[in-house]
Amino acid sequence: MNSSHLDQAFRRYVWCGAIGAALFLLLQVIPSAAGVGAESEPVHPVSRGQAMAAAADFAQKQLRALPQNAHAVHQADRLMAGYVAKEKLGKTLDSSAGLKVPVDVWQVTQNFDDGRRLLVEIGMTSGKLVGWKQVLGPTGGDGGSSALEGEALDRTVQRQADELGLGQLRRSGPAKEGSVRYEAAAITVGEAGLIVLAAGERLEGEIRLTRFQPVYEVPASYAAYTMEQDRLGEQLSLLGNLLPSGIMTLLAIVYAIVMRRFTSFRRGWALALVFLAFYTINNFNLLDGLRAIYGGEVNAELAAMAQLVFMTALTFVMAVGAYFSLVAGDGLWRAQGRPLWTAGSEPGFGAEAWSAMKLSYAFAFLLLGLQTLILGGLSAATGAWATTDVTQSPYNMAALWLMPLLAWCAAIQEEAVYRLFGIGLLMKWIKNPFLASLIPTVIWALGHVTYPIYPSTTRLIELTILGLLFSYLFLKFGFFTAVFTHAVMNSVLMSMSLFMTGRPAETVAGVIYIVAPIAVAWLMRRYGLQRRAAAYPPPA
Repeated sequence: MNSSHLDQAFRRYVWCGAIGAALFLLLQVIPSAAGVGAESEPVHPVSRGQAMAAAADFAQKQLRALPQNAHAVHQADRLMAGYVAKEKLGKTLDSSAGLKVPVDVWQVTQNFDDGRRLLVEIGMTSGKLVGWKQVLGPTGGDGGSSALEGEALDRTVQRQADELGLGQLRRSGPAKEGSVRYEAAAITVGEAGLIVLAAGERLEGEIRLTRFQPVYEVPASYAAYTMEQDRLGEQLSLLGNLLPSGIMTLLAIVYAIVMRRFTSFRRGWALALVFLAFYTINNFNLLDGLRAIYGGEVNAELAAMAQLVFMTALTFVMAVGAYFSLVAGDGLWRAQGRPLWTAGSEPGFGAEAWSAMKLSYAFAFLLLGLQTLILGGLSAATGAWATTDVTQSPYNMAALWLMPLLAWCAAIQEEAVYRLFGIGLLMKWIKNPFLASLIPTVIWALGHVTYPIYPSTTRLIELTILGLLFSYLFLKFGFFTAVFTHAVMNSVLMSMSLFMTGRPAETVAGVIYIVAPIAVAWLMRRYGLQRRAAAYPPPA
């Protein structure tokens, strides 16, 4: 791709980028900063350390012992958060029931010397006790304890409810896990009610609650709808993305061999390693999010570690797929007489990378503005809404500033698999640019339908539109432009989470991520100049 062609395009599209940036700023950034639309997300949470200290105080009162070790994760009521967002009840919740039973809590897991394990829930904004559950009893059995039942349990539960300001409770039947279900008639949010799951024990004449967990109960119709949508999203992801992507990986291996005379197996290994390294870092960074998925399960830590191992193995498979897609995609396009990915050894490599980077900023902000309009239109047309995903929560990341590394992971892997190779393969088969772009774009979009947005097809529609635009950029301006545009766009979106913390370190990190493509392109340009100087030394 000629760098002068890219520079001309930059001058032509820079104003479009400015308009897109203005739309993104006015319709997304400023409302988010003002708290509009963040219906259930804690704005100023207490720290993890404060939550663990509050939980330790409760343990001292409850068990007359301090935990041997403890760990806190962000836990959220996904169903209630989604219901509140859908019905726009955020202000109602935050000003009433949410003060006593918030949707977002710090879930503190405490392990004691005698073998007990206690889960204590602390409000993320209040720092106050919300509820608790004893997951494991003392080692060696109950130690003479007996289950608390009947009126004795009712009285004990009511005293605790009064202490937490939940009002009068009414027993409404047994619940799972040996707990009793109570209704808090005075607390409702829209059509959602509040129930309390409780259990207790008598131990050497002392009465103690082993479980007291207030839980919102959303309308049955909403719960059934989200369950159906989750099932639909999983099916679409499996059949529409995972299976076709696996087939594409196999085809990439085949075509990398078939097209080897047009390309080289040295191509793409560095990009694949960058993807593998960054994505592996991300997997470990999200370990607390995995712990939150399994919540109060007895083997939660083991399940989280097993999930981490599986994700790491899958990441390796994806890196292999990206590598062979880069090799095969390059070969396919060169065989068709359209080398859309310039090699470092080819003339113009550095200049093209630098020009593509400049153009990518204009396109990235243009696409951010368009994405904001698309999501706004879909929200108005379908009533689309989002809920909480604790696996992606900023509070469940070991180092929040590492999160934007994912921007480069998506840019490298997705542009390699679905644009460079996907479109290249279909252009060889069907010779129709639109269909060759549409099919891999839909496969790519279906990989995002399990995100916590309802209806599940919302992201399919949004990303099909954006994917076709990425395909146009790739076909018109080459692989560098597509990758840089994808990286800049995602870096801006992910850096918003860093900026929202208000902490200087994260703010600086966000700025660095947004300008990082400039540094990358500068290094590529310098490398290109050095190669050119080595190939054409000045006369003696």
